[in-house]
Amino acid sequence: MNTQTTGEGRVSLPLALNWHFEPRCNYRCKFCFAHFADIQKKSDYPIDKLYDELYTRGVRKITFVGGEPMLDRRIDHRITLAAQMGFTTCLVTNGTRVQPRWLESMAGYLHWIGFSIDASCDVLHARMGRGRAGEIKKGYSKHLERSLVSWQAAQDLGYKLKLNTVVTAHNADDDMSELVSHLRPHRWKVFQVLPIEGENNEHWEELEISKRRFDAWVARHRHLGPVVESNDLMTGSYCMLDGKLRFYNNVGGKFLRSAPIPEVGIDTAWRQNASSFNKGTFESRGGIWDWEVTR
Repeated sequence: MNTQTTGEGRVSLPLALNWHFEPRCNYRCKFCFAHFADIQKKSDYPIDKLYDELYTRGVRKITFVGGEPMLDRRIDHRITLAAQMGFTTCLVTNGTRVQPRWLESMAGYLHWIGFSIDASCDVLHARMGRGRAGEIKKGYSKHLERSLVSWQAAQDLGYKLKLNTVVTAHNADDDMSELVSHLRPHRWKVFQVLPIEGENNEHWEELEISKRRFDAWVARHRHLGPVVESNDLMTGSYCMLDGKLRFYNNVGGKFLRSAPIPEVGIDTAWRQNASSFNKGTFESRGGIWDWEVTR
């Protein structure tokens, strides 16, 4: 039953939501905790209805995430409609399909682009699996090489740019200072590699990084002002939807998921997820920041 008819009232959602709507990815990152192996088909719930429900419950920013969101054939529509309905829009991508012509077509609708770059060289990216499947199978990566081209194109067009970096044992001793100084991101988010049961267990032994080594990496880059998220800050602090429109969060090293919105309604789905969401941690990790752009 949709809880809107139960008398419990409409829920209030966080201002920022990450929509992991696309389960597929063309990369093979060893640290990935978003494989979505159980999602064979994405929900066909009307997007305009979903956006209306999210907006009336307080969401103001939607970050489109995967998998790799650029593999979705309707990505343009998802972003454009969100912007038209008043959301600030953000895309987090590995950059493989971010072409200048596409960037030009999305100007005014896509407000922020987050590129995932973890190291100062592609030797380290290859060790982490950050590259196309065929590349990684052969032992190399051209991720940084491609990303720099896409980043420059987006920068030339005036996009707000985010940089996302995951720190693992493979890149713990790297120094990205020169690269980041060159890129000049508007916001740089740094994550301690996060263990999630059933997602990255296979490679965890080679990925795990101690708090001491993570803190040393952060100290090395402190002068560049990164927004840092340890495992503790990432736990239960995100409002997330998957491709089946289930709210979910990571608690105790595994994902907890609600029933799909199309089956139970958005209010019931969020109530099922609410116990795994920590508003205080969401705010303390910087979940609310100055993302507004001039449209």
